[in-house]
Amino acid sequence: MSRWSTLLMDEAQLGELASVPVSEVMCHAEVSNRANPTPTELYQRWERQQWSAEQLVLENDRETFVNGRIPPIIRTMIENSIATFIIGEYTGLDMLGPILTGSPDEEYSVFLGTQIADETRHTRAVFRLGAEVLGYDETPRNMLAQAWNKATSAHVELSLLETEIVRDLHKQPLNYGQWLQAVTLFHLITEGVLALVGQRVLVQGLRDIDLFPGVKSAFVAMCRDESRHVGFGLHALRTGIREGYSDEIYEVLEKAVPLVMRLDNEFEGIATDFSDMSKSILRRHLKGIGADPAFVEKLLSGYNAPNGS
Repeated sequence: MSRWSTLLMDEAQLGELASVPVSEVMCHAEVSNRANPTPTELYQRWERQQWSAEQLVLENDRETFVNGRIPPIIRTMIENSIATFIIGEYTGLDMLGPILTGSPDEEYSVFLGTQIADETRHTRAVFRLGAEVLGYDETPRNMLAQAWNKATSAHVELSLLETEIVRDLHKQPLNYGQWLQAVTLFHLITEGVLALVGQRVLVQGLRDIDLFPGVKSAFVAMCRDESRHVGFGLHALRTGIREGYSDEIYEVLEKAVPLVMRLDNEFEGIATDFSDMSKSILRRHLKGIGADPAFVEKLLSGYNAPNGS
């Protein structure tokens, strides 16, 4: 008899991911990035962790969602999670291009190419979840409009901030400080906090329900991919701080973190530990990039953020 481990989650095939214990999913990004992997090491991990959005089996998930006797809070959690990721994954695909174009390092560029491939796969996966599980219009433009109508005000403001920062980078593609600001928002906040927490909350919420294997597989697979994206962001921002660009990074954090906390509060009815999880992950990430402890305390003061290791 063997037990699951983070290593086994790293090597699991798509059909096995729904069976990964929640405890492994919840700590995977932290454990896999503990050794501060380089972009090349993250690329090598990407080559080993391929999966296909077309191989997700969703027929039973749709039947359960429509006709199954599931608690209303679970139904709401599934719909809100998928709708949020329809917007988030497509936005990632749409906006990652300028980050790749402005990459200051050849190793960075090679890794970012893999992330564009991931965002493409994730977008196709959540489009399938939207159409085949939720019953949304299968035309991407119409589906995005349906999902956007479910966005909270903080989610809208965060998306607009992301658009503004990436648009500025597009105008100045070789401005390293501007590039670091885009990475701060995209990799540390959007990917490193919101996406990771959203994926974990859904997987945790379905923990005791032997249903929705397709949804579980998709979200665990995306969570595993996200750990590589987060690892890259931490590496790039840690390097940026060492090179004297902390002010640029802190400026974005001061704008984005209050929106993250507001967004968490808007989701509290669905997941009661949403806020605590976000604060703990955020504190850990800021420590990981070498942010000034005094700045971190000031940034998180008033949110009662738990001390993360």
